[in-house]
Amino acid sequence: MTVYKISKDAVLEIFKDGGLVLIVPERRLVELNQSAVTIVNLIDGQRTSEQIANEIYKNNDFRRNYPITKITQDVLKLSVELSQTGVLELQPDL
Repeated sequence: MTVYKISKDAVLEIFKDGGLVLIVPERRLVELNQSAVTIVNLIDGQRTSEQIANEIYKNNDFRRNYPITKITQDVLKLSVELSQTGVLELQPDL
């Protein structure tokens, strides 16, 4: 199972409509929309993408229009993209 955590080099600042992540060594900013901030806040180095998607699914009211499989795909896609930008990193096997 693939589990991500926030990179040790990343600092997240949350605003009402999204967030910014500073990648400290590179002094580079990555902008996150509100949905991405919600997902990143659930990434804790313990939960898989499926577990995060389940958490989002049960805490939101779009179940009929947005199936759990689509949420899982979105979480995984975002995790991979943010890993490539340095915001997230893989959690070593626990």
